[in-house]
Amino acid sequence: MIRCRIESMGVSLPGRHLLPWGSMKHALTAGRHCLSDSHYHREDVQVLINSGVHRDGHICEPAMAVYLQHRLGINIEFQGRRTLSFDLLNGGCGMLNAVQVLCSLMQSGEIQAGMAISSEANSDSRPDASALIPASGVALLLDISPQRDIGFGDFSFHTREEYADLYSSIVDLQTRRGRLRMQRSAELEQIYLSMAPGIVEEVLHKENLCRDDITRIIPAQISPAFLSVLPATIGFPQQKVADFSKHLPDTLSTSLFLAFHRSATLQPPNPGEKALLLAFGSGVTVGAGMYYF
Repeated sequence: MIRCRIESMGVSLPGRHLLPWGSMKHALTAGRHCLSDSHYHREDVQVLINSGVHRDGHICEPAMAVYLQHRLGINIEFQGRRTLSFDLLNGGCGMLNAVQVLCSLMQSGEIQAGMAISSEANSDSRPDASALIPASGVALLLDISPQRDIGFGDFSFHTREEYADLYSSIVDLQTRRGRLRMQRSAELEQIYLSMAPGIVEEVLHKENLCRDDITRIIPAQISPAFLSVLPATIGFPQQKVADFSKHLPDTLSTSLFLAFHRSATLQPPNPGEKALLLAFGSGVTVGAGMYYF
């Protein structure tokens, strides 16, 4: 099996700036860090996928990915190489979906390198109390792994449409320039927990792994209460589950890979380690993927 790896990563963390940053600045900061840490040149990026949901000025169209491609200077001339850019929005599971798409394109031989990027911010001057999103950004540059045992394994996604109303965000156009409002039911975390065991079992089965093979679980940082219950729910010891929720709040689409970055920074993985990634989003959707170090 051809594996695709994270060749480089860039992050823009929440709460690190005197003046608030918008979604574009967070995305560009993460993207530039990612490119500067890569051995690839900007023009080598053949596909760029943006998964950020909440944007400056509540922009819906055109695709934010096109703006990011231009501002990052990735193949913006008509001559020579070209880059396909598009948005792929699926809430908290969007970045994992984007990674899955890039892996599929590389495994089919369509591309050799691609970028997944995401950022979140509420640009309202006086945000609604329901929509206090910690602004942040994250970018991944993926390529075909030079080693067959390093990189992403399989992915799984489960959606329970009957719970779709439990988590939603809308822009209220009755307010000048719009105002973001979010609805998040108290039941949501319990639904995530009820779906998590099934998605874990499915990925382990696809990869022919048992629980003892997994060295770390990296979930989106939903809340301290959620992460305190998650290990027992999915059948793993507490110490294997990355919990940074006291210092890293839930940042929606960027949360999973901000946690991935923090986990790898604080405890650099040894060769042969296996990480199970868990994403939780609207829909209601739970996603999972394997990463081999």
